[in-house]
Amino acid sequence: MLYNELSDLERRAYELILKHGKKGIYQNDLWKVMGINSREASRVVGKLLKKGLIVRKPAVNRGRKTYLITPAPPKKPTRARRRIELTFLTKVDIRPFLDIPCVRCPFIDKCYVGGFYDPIKCPWLEKWLYTQLYRKKG
Repeated sequence: MLYNELSDLERRAYELILKHGKKGIYQNDLWKVMGINSREASRVVGKLLKKGLIVRKPAVNRGRKTYLITPAPPKKPTRARRRIELTFLTKVDIRPFLDIPCVRCPFIDKCYVGGFYDPIKCPWLEKWLYTQLYRKKG
């Protein structure tokens, strides 16, 4: 879930919940602090719950039933997901790209296709590409 996909009201509520951290905030305090009614707060909390951003537990605050709202703990990747990521990383060899001349080029900020410094006409890049090409064949 991306932060910029939240509505303004959801974002304000989520920021307030994050601010209270692990100790949490009671839902009946949330709507008072935000200056909205309890119905709006319930809708916002429901949306944040559905998006997996918060955790809501039944609680009692000042003699009234309510909910304690805390930020959801970060999700740990599953063992299978980690295995996929590690397999992918071991199969990708980035060493050939570490010596690309563009990394050290003093004109990189002025280099663009059709410009005075053009990667299509760059002798350093051309030499590097030929080196890579012949290295693979040989």
